[in-house]
Amino acid sequence: MSASFYLDPAEIKAQCREAIDNLNEVSSKTINVEHKLDEFINNSELESKAFDALKQQIADYKTVLQSIRSLIKYNIGEYKTLMSSVGDKVLDGDKILKGQEYARGRIRAYEDRAKRCRENAVTYAAIAVYAENQSTRASLYDHLADNHRRMLEIWEEQERAYYDIEDATKDLFSTGYSTAEQINAALSDLGKSFSAGAFHPNLEASWRAKLKEEAKELDVIVLYGIKRPISINDETWEKYQGEVTTNVLILEKQGWAIDGIKAYARYINKNIAEKIPSGNVLVDIDKCNKQTQLVGSEVFKKMWYAWKAEGLSVTESKKKLKMLMKVTGMDGIDEKSSAEELRRIANKIDPNLEPDDKFWGSISSTVRTAFLPTPEGNPTALANIEKRIHIENALKGKLGKQVHLFRYVISYQQAEYISNLYAEGTDEEKLARYIREHNVDWSVEESARLHQKVYYDKVRNRYIFPEGHSTANGGVNLKVVTNGKFRSEFIINGNGKFLTLLDKDATQDAVVNCSSFNYATANDDYHQMFDVKPAHPKYEPKFRESELYVKDKSGVLDKKKKYVAPQKSDMYK
Repeated sequence: MSASFYLDPAEIKAQCREAIDNLNEVSSKTINVEHKLDEFINNSELESKAFDALKQQIADYKTVLQSIRSLIKYNIGEYKTLMSSVGDKVLDGDKILKGQEYARGRIRAYEDRAKRCRENAVTYAAIAVYAENQSTRASLYDHLADNHRRMLEIWEEQERAYYDIEDATKDLFSTGYSTAEQINAALSDLGKSFSAGAFHPNLEASWRAKLKEEAKELDVIVLYGIKRPISINDETWEKYQGEVTTNVLILEKQGWAIDGIKAYARYINKNIAEKIPSGNVLVDIDKCNKQTQLVGSEVFKKMWYAWKAEGLSVTESKKKLKMLMKVTGMDGIDEKSSAEELRRIANKIDPNLEPDDKFWGSISSTVRTAFLPTPEGNPTALANIEKRIHIENALKGKLGKQVHLFRYVISYQQAEYISNLYAEGTDEEKLARYIREHNVDWSVEESARLHQKVYYDKVRNRYIFPEGHSTANGGVNLKVVTNGKFRSEFIINGNGKFLTLLDKDATQDAVVNCSSFNYATANDDYHQMFDVKPAHPKYEPKFRESELYVKDKSGVLDKKKKYVAPQKSDMYK
């Protein structure tokens, strides 16, 4: 960092906004010019061989105008990136360096004083009062040195912020250089095409093919600032652009916001383009593109977090959830879908995504924003929640149903993650080991009442349990929650096995008393709205509903005998 360096984010942002306004004005003018050219060129009264050459000349100018607009769109995107990169703090190089120098000097001085005081305390230990005084002074100097260390950290953090900004912005506008060169070449060539009173377009000019290719790239490559990987030839670069463009079009079709796609661009720029390739960059980009279709992968999370919707907008949050449903395939799922179809959805979630990853909290927040327009924490809203949960279903519509069913997919994926994490032990033992090794917040204090469904036979005066119910551990299904001590839910039977709806070998007990992911953050009214109340026949999977009844000896369901959760007052029995 130079002492002469000075960064004023407000001034930079003002300059960027002015540049964007100017570029938008130029873009509008090019459109007006193109309209005028169209009016002239489409005049049916003008016909001649010379006019045909003029038409070609005008068509060339139109190509240039369209390329200019593409370049303008790219530059506007870069200015916006610059605005978002500079932060909001003034960074004064002279002040930062002097602050660091002063803090280091004070640290050395106080450390020296503390050292001398300790030496005095040892030398004059026989004089107890003096020795104690010197030790106290040493502690004071230590404290002052620590204060200046904290100040030094603050100054160094500001220096790092500068270098982070420099690193994030050093390649801005670079992708447009080639297009600008081709535009200039085209304008120069077109300016020479008029001679002897007529136009003679150079149809063999190299800029024609290059500019068309550049314009094609600008639609995606330039808009998102895709960088050329280090040390690759033109042929590989062309294929690389094609792979990226295809994937961007897929992301756009799935409903990703521009901010999310830009995060994908930044990811491949940093992890592929800016690294010296150790293998085939085409293989690398193919792997990365596949990861964009795997929920919870590193690149997917980068894209997800870049799209800031939750807590801000109902509309944006619903768009974000619709995208998630499309990527996973949940948009084709309803209550009639089979367990196998829902299991296939789980394959669209990164198997390495942990149950306690903050990503799950972000999904939950998005759901709450999308289906509860009034912000959480609003006293008026909270006062009306109890009434609302009885008169309306929070998760309304097709999207609401898909979001509700997705809870079972998430829970299955999380249970599978724990089961596959270790080779030895029961599911219960593996969960305990995971919690211990990863320092996970967990609780067994949440009510497990809804996961203890039984049928009480009044005639025989006994309880009938779903098939496959374990009588070990007193016949109780244990409930463990993690991820904020609530969201991720694990139901464990007496044998230490997870009970999930989508287990390939799910018993009737697993289907009836299964776990499900929670979108709420606590066992409160929001939990009722988002996780409990929607669970009725029109939302629940049909294959689960059919298992909620007692079977006779022939295996036929008795619709009069349904497994139900005990009343709260009966739980202690």
